[in-house]
Amino acid sequence: MATTKPLTDFERMLVLLREAGPAGLTPNGLALSMNDLSRSTVNRRLSDLVRDGVVKRLGAGRSTRYLSTSPFTLADIERYLERDPLERAPVPFDEALLSGLPNIDADKARRLEQLTGLAVATDQKFLSNFLIDMSWGSSLLEGGTYSDLDTQALLQYGQRNPAKPVEDAVLVLNHKSAIEYLWTHRDITVGNLCEMQSRLTDHHDLPQLREIEHFLPPARRGVTREYEDVNLHRSAYLPPFRPGTGYITQALELIVRTALPLRPVESAFYLMTRIPYLQAFANGNKRTARLAANMPLLSGSLLPISFVDFDRSLYLRGMAAFYELGSILLIEQAFIRGYLKSIIRGSRIPVAMRVSGFDASAVAARLLEFVNTGSIPSDVLARAFIDPGRAATNRLKH
Repeated sequence: MATTKPLTDFERMLVLLREAGPAGLTPNGLALSMNDLSRSTVNRRLSDLVRDGVVKRLGAGRSTRYLSTSPFTLADIERYLERDPLERAPVPFDEALLSGLPNIDADKARRLEQLTGLAVATDQKFLSNFLIDMSWGSSLLEGGTYSDLDTQALLQYGQRNPAKPVEDAVLVLNHKSAIEYLWTHRDITVGNLCEMQSRLTDHHDLPQLREIEHFLPPARRGVTREYEDVNLHRSAYLPPFRPGTGYITQALELIVRTALPLRPVESAFYLMTRIPYLQAFANGNKRTARLAANMPLLSGSLLPISFVDFDRSLYLRGMAAFYELGSILLIEQAFIRGYLKSIIRGSRIPVAMRVSGFDASAVAARLLEFVNTGSIPSDVLARAFIDPGRAATNRLKH
């Protein structure tokens, strides 16, 4: 007879916090419910969950309370995603998810906006490097095979890697074209989204690309889908299909209206998740969404996301969990971790910091803890990235 695997301390704690709802629980309340653990162990477990973004801490001192940030635990989500998509029940489109919630936690978004202490100017020199980074990073997330050096050779010198598929070179070149358009058209509008999608999916009338998944014929580029049904690979999610009603265009307009009043980082995360959730276009939805995420960041004078350092597995699993469970637990952390690394890439690291042993991965880990918990890093190298006055500036803009 099969035995049920006992819950871990973390899972038990998350069950209690989810049951407590928006009121949350105090450390004392948790300790009383988990009286087989010492108070110090409870505190350590809570600190770990807050650091990982699974639990949020509110208040201080005696008024401190802890809330679950998701109706699901990480273990719940991973168990669900381990099942074959064909064995998961179909999940129809839910229009309620086009609203502004769920979204990245407002406190975490505000802390990301503060990481401008060493940011460089987003000028023409920055754009030259960013074109390479984002064309490479976003293409990798699509399964492209070009390396950073392949991408640099193609974009700067027009040299294609003959050992790699033509479609991968075109995928990179299309990103360059769309990013150049983004750089001078930062307003979040349906027209700008359609133009970027058109550039991203252009097959340039090359016969060998007409049947390749990443590309579309002219009549299907730059327009929202109307009569095309979309079936996502390895997913139980069913995007909306309402032919002849104009619904997709109306829903994309709703996404634009919802994104506009949000703070820059909240707007970026919202666009990155909602455009592909709607499947607004016949193809290129995630690519368009990644570029769109940079519109509010650039308009808010923040560094853009290159997507070079996005964990592809976490990104894909995070999007799947959002599509099918409505949970942002995984995709929020993929976004935060990827954006942190883009910020470090886009910052001017002083020579003195480099000489003293600057470790980008270690700094990213400390900044991740800052974003998730609010704890100011003790490490001077990580602390140099934080501009405490930055959040107030963006608050005035919005």
